[in-house]
Amino acid sequence: MVHTGYDPALVALSIAVAVFASYTALDLGARVRGAAAGLRWVWVGAAAIAMGGGIWAMHFVGMLAFEMGAPAAYDLGITALSLLVAVTATAAAFGWVAIRGTSPRSLLVAGPLMGLGVAAMHYVGMAAMRVPGNLAYDPAIVATSVAIAVLAATAALWLAFRRNRLWQKLVAACIMGLAVAGMHYTGMAAASFTLAEEGAHAAHGMVPAAGPQNLALAVAGVTFVILFLAMMVGSLDQGRVQRRLHVSEARFRSAVRAVDGVMWNTNAAGELVDEQPGWEQITGQTFAEYRGGGWTRALHPDDAENARLVWESAVRTGTPYVVDQRVRHPDGDWRHYAVRAVPVHDSDGAIREWVGVHVDVTGRHAYEAALREARDAAEEASRAKSRFLANMSHELRTPLSAVIGYAEMLEEEAEDLGQDTFLADLGKIRANAQHLLGLINDVLDLSKVEAEKMDVYAEDFAVDGFARDAAATVEALVAKKGNRLVLDLAPDLGNARTDAVKLRQCLFNLLGNAAKFTEGGTVTMRIRRHTTANGDRLSFAVADTGIGMSPEQVAGLFQRFAQADETTTRKYGGTGLGLALTRAFAGLMGGEIEVESLVGGGTTFTLTVPAVVPVVEAPAEAEPAERSEHEAGGSRGLVLVVDDEASQRDLMARFLIRQGFSVRTAGDGRTGLDLARTLAPRVILLDVMMPEVDGWTVLATLKADAATRDIPVVMVSFVADAALSASLGAADALPKPVDWGRLKAVLTRLGPEAGGVLVVDDDAGMRARLRHVLERDGWAVREAGDGAEALARVHEARPAVILLDLTMPVMDGFSFLLRLRALAGGSDIPVVVLSARDISPAERSELAGVDRVVRKGDASLQELAAEVARLGQAPEAAADPLSRP
Repeated sequence: MVHTGYDPALVALSIAVAVFASYTALDLGARVRGAAAGLRWVWVGAAAIAMGGGIWAMHFVGMLAFEMGAPAAYDLGITALSLLVAVTATAAAFGWVAIRGTSPRSLLVAGPLMGLGVAAMHYVGMAAMRVPGNLAYDPAIVATSVAIAVLAATAALWLAFRRNRLWQKLVAACIMGLAVAGMHYTGMAAASFTLAEEGAHAAHGMVPAAGPQNLALAVAGVTFVILFLAMMVGSLDQGRVQRRLHVSEARFRSAVRAVDGVMWNTNAAGELVDEQPGWEQITGQTFAEYRGGGWTRALHPDDAENARLVWESAVRTGTPYVVDQRVRHPDGDWRHYAVRAVPVHDSDGAIREWVGVHVDVTGRHAYEAALREARDAAEEASRAKSRFLANMSHELRTPLSAVIGYAEMLEEEAEDLGQDTFLADLGKIRANAQHLLGLINDVLDLSKVEAEKMDVYAEDFAVDGFARDAAATVEALVAKKGNRLVLDLAPDLGNARTDAVKLRQCLFNLLGNAAKFTEGGTVTMRIRRHTTANGDRLSFAVADTGIGMSPEQVAGLFQRFAQADETTTRKYGGTGLGLALTRAFAGLMGGEIEVESLVGGGTTFTLTVPAVVPVVEAPAEAEPAERSEHEAGGSRGLVLVVDDEASQRDLMARFLIRQGFSVRTAGDGRTGLDLARTLAPRVILLDVMMPEVDGWTVLATLKADAATRDIPVVMVSFVADAALSASLGAADALPKPVDWGRLKAVLTRLGPEAGGVLVVDDDAGMRARLRHVLERDGWAVREAGDGAEALARVHEARPAVILLDLTMPVMDGFSFLLRLRALAGGSDIPVVVLSARDISPAERSELAGVDRVVRKGDASLQELAAEVARLGQAPEAAADPLSRP
């Protein structure tokens, strides 16, 4: 065995070479991150040469530092091969990390590759030694040296591609240099030498003493020069990068100033650790005041806590910091700033710092605030206008209602007096007043929707029957221009619960619109029921084959007082409110309306509403008005008129007097209640919108009082909703302006004649013939198809005379008579039996209480009418209705 040792000076020199090479490799490797694609591989190669060449130089100097008692020489080719192995393995590892990054998986590939290459370089270099003897290795120590090489290489790669400060880079270079040197000397410790000749001197007897030292110094010197040149190149590149960064930063700061803002930066923890001139400029704070978290003291008290919480969340999660805040300026004013900060990351993903900007948006905030105020003022003005119109609906409609009423009365008087020359003019007055009233009604309805005073009153109805009734109503209008109305109804329409009045109005508007713009074509109403996640919906599509519209015309279709264009308005007329009102009603019912149209190809409007809409019914608000009273005499009983409008009371009174009634009037609800209790009138005609006590309250009070609850009440008002009126106990509801023919029919049904003549027969043709003859003689006629239906009619109002068939379904005439006689006052009602059958003696005994039995065909219709007239004038005929005590 040969006794060996090391030259301490050369050992120190080898470690210095390792540390210097490590620092150079770290510096060059750090430039790979931000370099362009082509330049990146230049830096990878430079770092590989610095690292591989430096490790090889350290290895060679360490070999020369090894002392043993025999001369040593080195094979030049194998020595060069060891250098090539070191540079190649290092370059491959650096290239892998440059492509794949420094993730754990990537380092597990590149680290062992570089470590094995370094170990291979060491043992190839050992194989280049030429000594007179044998060389052997301890496997355990060899494995240890390889492990050290792998760990040192992995650490080197991880450190090389991190962004390190100068002191961090120096510490890392020292650790790496010591680790590489440790790997070398561990590998040397694994080797043992045995000389071939005995007696050899222990201290290089064959080589001059200065030989190894000089060679080591030469290798180290050349290595240091190469590494120094590499560092100089890195420094020059660093200067270039710094100049670019300076230009970029100057450009960025200029951009920030251009948008009236300031820039600032913090450390990774979100603390202000450096002076921030921009922040000082806008706040007047000193560095001692704003450093750390002191910057929050310059924020508005209402914004500071939120800004702090959002900033802490951004720092914790690494997400951008975006917030609006008010900052106190040195002059004490609060200014609005839009703040945004983003994190700056290292190559390994760690946050290095935060960079943010404060942009002054005070002017924008002031502008937006002014816009909001202007918008709110405009919306409030619109709402005020809508509230005014909604509240003025009574005052706007009442004068027109009076004009229409007086025009109708003047027409009747002119016709009675034979002054035919005035009839045409009076008709024009009435027609134009009705047209104006319709226009005002549309405008007021839209205003009520906007003012949120339009209510939705839901009721249950069968969709199929509802659609057929609506179509039948407008069929004549559709046919006016030679059009044909087609109904396309799905079989599963079922029932609906929504506002039938508003829905019917929407369909009337759509069908009327289609009829107006179509000539000699087809108008189709298609109704479908759709099941959705939010419940069933009904779609009403109205399609025509008319003139159609362009996309530009469709765009403004639902605006008020707007039609397709001026030419359309001149040719077809109209106000342009129908579709606007339809869309408003659709929205109230929770639906929407869509339109598809093609010029010359027709138009399709599709109205979609929920099949069931939840609503809250609310009575109309009372409005102030004056009180008045009016009375007159008549023979058909007393009618009490309760209305706050003097002109309406006068019209109603004049009409009622001409119909033969006595009339008392009241100008407010409280007076009406007092008169109802005192006079017990046969019928009360009641307005809704009145001062102090409105019509709904009066109706509820009347029905709650035992003395007045059986008096029939007819609601006569602009807001006389039929469903609500019926639910509160009203006998009927009539809208203003009053349809005098309808009012006459209602009074006939509720007045002393209690419904005129009741014709009970299952033969519809017979009922129609009797109605024709009796109405010609001035009788009000009601019909029933069987005994059960007839009983219901009797309960509604007492008839003056009953014409009764005996053979009917459900309930025949005999059973009806038994039930009729059992009612209070029912035996006093005159009954004329009409039968086509032969009546047996037993049956005649059952009919003993009737006034007359007539076989059908034995008496003419005129004779039956005369008999009715005789029986209807009997004293019994003037009895109170059965519903009265």
